[in-house]
Amino acid sequence: MGAGACSLGIGFFMVRFEGVTYRYGAGAPAALANVGALIQPGESVAVMGANGSGKSTFARLAAGLFAPTEGRVTVRNQRGEDTRAGILFQNPDNQMVAVTVEKEIAFALENAAVPPDVMARRVTQTLERFSIAHLRQRLTAELSGGEKQRVALAAVMVSEPTVLVLDEPDSFLDEAGKAMLRTELENLRRSQPSMIQIHITQYPQTARQYPRLMVFFEGRVAADGRPERIFADDAFCRETAIAFDPRASDGEGSGAASIAAKDRRVARVELKEAAFAYAAIGPVLPPLNATVQSGEVLGVVGPSGSGKSTLGLLLCRVLEPTSGRILYIGPEGGPVFPESAPGRVSAILQQPERQFFLPTCEQEVEFGPENIGRPLTITETHAMLRLAGLDPTVFGKRDPFRLSGGEKRRLAFAAVLSLRPDIVVFDEPTCGLDQEGVGRFIRLARTLRAGGAGVVVISHDGDVIRALADRVLVLGRDREYRLIGADEFFAAAELRRAVSPVTWAG
Repeated sequence: MGAGACSLGIGFFMVRFEGVTYRYGAGAPAALANVGALIQPGESVAVMGANGSGKSTFARLAAGLFAPTEGRVTVRNQRGEDTRAGILFQNPDNQMVAVTVEKEIAFALENAAVPPDVMARRVTQTLERFSIAHLRQRLTAELSGGEKQRVALAAVMVSEPTVLVLDEPDSFLDEAGKAMLRTELENLRRSQPSMIQIHITQYPQTARQYPRLMVFFEGRVAADGRPERIFADDAFCRETAIAFDPRASDGEGSGAASIAAKDRRVARVELKEAAFAYAAIGPVLPPLNATVQSGEVLGVVGPSGSGKSTLGLLLCRVLEPTSGRILYIGPEGGPVFPESAPGRVSAILQQPERQFFLPTCEQEVEFGPENIGRPLTITETHAMLRLAGLDPTVFGKRDPFRLSGGEKRRLAFAAVLSLRPDIVVFDEPTCGLDQEGVGRFIRLARTLRAGGAGVVVISHDGDVIRALADRVLVLGRDREYRLIGADEFFAAAELRRAVSPVTWAG
């Protein structure tokens, strides 16, 4: 593809990369290799690329969090003075430092010695600006993923940075949060016309909103230009994993089929008036009557804080309902005691690194099966890694905590599916995945369903819900819910607003 879309122009540059290479440790392969780029005052740039292509490394270098191994990165203001950038991480937990939301927003102002009366006013204004005033006294540790992302963005913007780096900021946001983010970024461009925005994203629909798109592939800039020109090249987009076709075969169909349990123990999970309340914040889930059954995909949608992740934890017994019951039913219709069927109902968490604790990817995949008496051979371990899109020769001995966000999610798929569960809960499974990974997940979930597994997909992604769900459970902040067929859900405009617009027509 073509070279840079912006000319050097006259005046001070804002962000410049000159022959930048970065390695995570001596002898490690280059995460970025000889990258050059110029982003001028007032430019807004989207950045896309495959998992592990160097996008987040580029973001951290631009924000001044990393120093290049080779080359030079310069960030300057309009007067030619070195300046700092604000950055919003993909995982908001990585930047939370305070106990309460109010203190989190105030943290940057405290460090800048802002007078208390000015600080109080700016904190209140920021809480209202980002529609999180109702969270003011909440503990940051008790927020949902989407709520944390809103708070993290507010905490960055309260200091009014001149360069804003956004590393997949909408990954955990509901549709209201995404709309708020779009509006806020547009307002910033109008109110601070010289401000630079660098937006790392996996969503083509987000990239199309920007006048310039940079595509990374294997640590290098593979394309830099107008989004419409780049997306017009279908072969290039598939090669660099910024587009997908869920109908295409990835050659792993037999491997996916092999994860289905041959001696299924749990045929369905029944919620009988099952509700949950946290002691500190009260009710989260209303009394639910619903069934998750084998051979079906249940989509779960709703705004941030509506209890979607809590429901996932209840289904796999990480949490117990505070009222009502959850029943596990076997193929013959009799009850199954979960203690007698470990791993049969499993979940892949919203933030997969919370599931990791071993030194290599191979060990993470092998741990669960070994502890339930069904150890894997090394051939099976490698098959699971390949199934998730991780080359075992590259990733088998890698430290899980040194993977990119998307690579961690793929490893979580392999680690949980190696248990051969009867019911699988995927909580925001496509967050952080490149477009090839999204397509792979859709094909994998379809294969699980065809093999008789029950699948629960908690997601804000309309394409994923449309491609997979047989039924949709819609949760609301008002503690009400609806359980309806997927066609009915997408036919109702007021309901489908809970997910992103469907862009794939296949």
